[in-house]
Amino acid sequence: MLAVVSVIANHASGWPIGGFVGVDVFFVISGFLITGLLLREHDRTGRISFSSFYRRRIKRLMPAALTVLLVTVLIGAFVLPRTRAVEAAIDSVFAALFSVNWRLATVGTDYFAAGQAPSPIQHYWSLSVEEQFYVVWPIIIVLVLWAAGRAAIGRAGRGAIVLGAASLITVASFAWAMWETRADEAFAYFSTISRAWELGVGAIVAIVAQHSSRRIPAAIAPWAGLVGTAGILMSFLVVVPSPGFPAPSGLLPVLSTALVLAAGLTGGERYERVNVLLTNRLANSVGDISYSLYLWHFPVIVLGAAFVAQDSGWFLVGAVAVTVVLAAASYRWIEDPARRSAWLTPTWRWTPRIAGASAAVAALVVVAIAATGIRLATPPAEAQPGDVAVASCVGYGALANGCGPDDLTGLVTPSPDRLTQDTGDAYACWREEGTELETCSLGSDAADARRVAIIGDSHAAMLMPAIEPELEELGWSLDTFIGYGCQWRVPDPSSDCAAVMDEASARVSSGDYDVIITTAARWSDSGSGAVDAYAEAWSRAAAGGSRVVVVGDAPTVSEEALACVARVGFDPREDDCSTPREEAMQPVDPLVAASERVEGAELVEVADLYCSGDSCPAAIGGVLVYRDAVGHVTATYMRSAGPTLVERIATAAG
Repeated sequence: MLAVVSVIANHASGWPIGGFVGVDVFFVISGFLITGLLLREHDRTGRISFSSFYRRRIKRLMPAALTVLLVTVLIGAFVLPRTRAVEAAIDSVFAALFSVNWRLATVGTDYFAAGQAPSPIQHYWSLSVEEQFYVVWPIIIVLVLWAAGRAAIGRAGRGAIVLGAASLITVASFAWAMWETRADEAFAYFSTISRAWELGVGAIVAIVAQHSSRRIPAAIAPWAGLVGTAGILMSFLVVVPSPGFPAPSGLLPVLSTALVLAAGLTGGERYERVNVLLTNRLANSVGDISYSLYLWHFPVIVLGAAFVAQDSGWFLVGAVAVTVVLAAASYRWIEDPARRSAWLTPTWRWTPRIAGASAAVAALVVVAIAATGIRLATPPAEAQPGDVAVASCVGYGALANGCGPDDLTGLVTPSPDRLTQDTGDAYACWREEGTELETCSLGSDAADARRVAIIGDSHAAMLMPAIEPELEELGWSLDTFIGYGCQWRVPDPSSDCAAVMDEASARVSSGDYDVIITTAARWSDSGSGAVDAYAEAWSRAAAGGSRVVVVGDAPTVSEEALACVARVGFDPREDDCSTPREEAMQPVDPLVAASERVEGAELVEVADLYCSGDSCPAAIGGVLVYRDAVGHVTATYMRSAGPTLVERIATAAG
C-alpha cells in the first residue's frame, strides 16, 4: 500500500518529494516474490517450467496493461496535442513489448525533450524493467541449479551457489548504477542494468529464506519490521530525484524494504500488531488493487491535465477518485478474472461464448485504432495572421499596440499539435551533441557587408527566425556558431562543448567580426562563476575591436502555463495562461551582470517583448510563445517580435 500510495501522491501533487521511490519498493518485492516462487517450484518438482512461469506472468499482467494502453491512446488522440498523442501511441507499442524504459532512456535524455509534458505511458517503464528481469532471471536460476545438479551438490550447497550468483549480479548492477548515475543520471533512471540490483536485493532475501532456517528472532522481528517501515517512510521525505539517484540514494528504500520482508518471514500476531500500518484491512485492500492503481493513475493525471489545472485542489481530488474507481473496476472485471481463468493453460478450449466475447473485444480494438488514426490524420484548426481581426494584433503586435480580447479570433498559431516543431530554420545549422562545430554564412555577400557573428546555445539559435529575414536589409553578412550546450564563455573542460567552444571563441575573437551577437539559457548556470566565465570570453573579442551585443535571455514559462494553452477549450481571449513575472525572470540572467563588466559590450533587454505588467503570458496576440518549459520560444512568435528585436540589436551594434 505504502508504495503505490506514495507514487500516486507524488505524481498527482509533487508531494512527498521522494514518493517516486515507491517504484523501488515494488522492485524489491517483485524480486522477492518471483525468486521465491521459482525456488519453491524447483524444490517441489525438481525443475522450473518456463511455460508455466510465463503463462502466469502473461495472465497476471497483460490483460489489464493492454486495456489501459488502449484506453489511454484512444483518449489521448482526442485531448492531447497531436505530437504528444503520436508519441503516446509510439510509447504504447514499446510498452506492450515491455521495452518502453529504453525508449524513455533515449528520448528522456534528448535536450529538446527537456521541459515538455510527460507521456501518459511513461510509468510503464518500471513494468518493462520488471519483465526484462523476469525474462533473464529464471534462465540464470535454471542454469545455476543445473550446474549444481551436474556437480551433485546438495540442497544447501545449491542454495549457496544461487545466493552467490544473485549477490554477484546485484553487486555488479549496483556498481554499474553508481557509475551510470554520475555519467548520465537520466539514462540510469530508466536503465534495467542500473535497476537490476534492486530486484536482486529482493531475490537475495528470498534465497536466504528458502535455503536457510535462520530467521530474525520472533522477539526482534516486529521491531525490525517497524524500523524498515520507518526507513521507507523516511525515503519518501528525503530522497530526491537528483543528484545521486538511483545509486546510491536508492539504498534507503531498497534496504528498508528488504528489512520489512525479512522481518515478515517470522510473522506472528505480535508482528501484525506492531506493524499495523502494513497489516491492517485497508492496506490489504489497497494492496489487492495496487497493480491496477499503478496502471491507471498516470494516464488519469496526464490526460486529466488536459481539462483541469493541476494546481487546482479539484484536480487532486478528482484524479484520485477517478483512479480508484477505474482501478477497482479493472481489478474486478479484468485483472482478477484473467488471472483466475484457464486462459493459456493446456486444458483451455474455445467455446462459443469465449469466441463471441473475443470477437466483440477485437471489434472494439479495431474501432478504437481506426478512430485514433482518423483523429491524428485530421489537420488541426490553426489561425493565420489574416484570421485575426486586427492584423497589427498578431503575436508581439498585441503587446506593442495594446490590443484586447476583442481584437482576436480565439484561434491560435502555431497549433498545440505543432508546437514542438515550430522552430523555423533556427536549427538548420546546428552543432549536435558530441559532434564537431558547424558554421553557416547567411545574409549579404556584398564586399562592404558588415561582418557579424552569432554564437551560443539553443537560445541563441532561437533568435535566428527573427534575425535572418532582416540580414539583407541591414547589409549584414552573418556567420553562425551555435550548438548544443555551447554557451559563449570560458568552458568547463569536462563539458561536451569544451573543445568546440574553444574553437568557436577563437574564431569570433580574431578581430574579423564587427559585431558578435550572443545569448544563452539563463538556467544553464546562473552562479557568480558563470558571470566571470562569460565576461572573460567576451573581453577577448571586445579587445580585438568587435562590438559584443548581448541579448538578454527570454523569461521562462511555468509548466502549468504551458499546459494551460494546450488544454481542451483554451481560448486566448478568455484564459489567463501566464507565469508571474517574478517567477518567469528566475533564475537571474547571468548575461546581464557579465555585460556590465565588459567594455565594448552592449545589453539588449527583451523582457518587455514577452511580459506585460506583472505577468508573462504563454499566448500573446493569438500566438503561442513557448515550445517548452525551458524557455525555447516558437519561431512564429520570434518572427512577430523580429523587427523590434533586430532594431534593438542594430542600435546596440552601432
